[in-house]
Amino acid sequence: MIINDRFLVNATRGEVTDKLTGKTVRLEPRLMKLLCLLAEHPGQLVKRELIIREIWNDYPGADDGLNQAISGLRKLLEDDQKKIIETIPKSGYCFHGRMGEAPAVRPARRSKNIYLLAGLCIVIAGVFLARYYQATQAAISGQAAREEAKELYKLDSAQQADRLKAAGGK
Repeated sequence: MIINDRFLVNATRGEVTDKLTGKTVRLEPRLMKLLCLLAEHPGQLVKRELIIREIWNDYPGADDGLNQAISGLRKLLEDDQKKIIETIPKSGYCFHGRMGEAPAVRPARRSKNIYLLAGLCIVIAGVFLARYYQATQAAISGQAAREEAKELYKLDSAQQADRLKAAGGK
């Protein structure tokens, strides 16, 4: 969600990004729950008792925690005038921020990088396989050449022995 066309809230990651400054702040879970609870009821009174029950589980010291949490959210949203989060004395709070939808996350860029990385791995694997094949072929042809040389040597030796016998037998 976006508050006042400025603050991008990512509840899943617990982050609020100020689009004006580019600064991202990570909120503790209770602050994020409080912000979301208030934003879910725009323009409506959200009673202190409900907030304490939902976020602090009726913890006895929750009143002080709630006051500090509201103060922290106001600082984050630069709500010095208390116009975004209005205090309704002894009752609760009313959220007056303009809400908008967050822009869709661009997964295409991430998947593009994955395809690029996969392609690079395939090319590297192909180069290694080609080098391995060349080395194997060279070894095989070297072995074949040695075998052929041995056969030629045997054949040549046998022919020489035949010539010697023939020459000695005349």
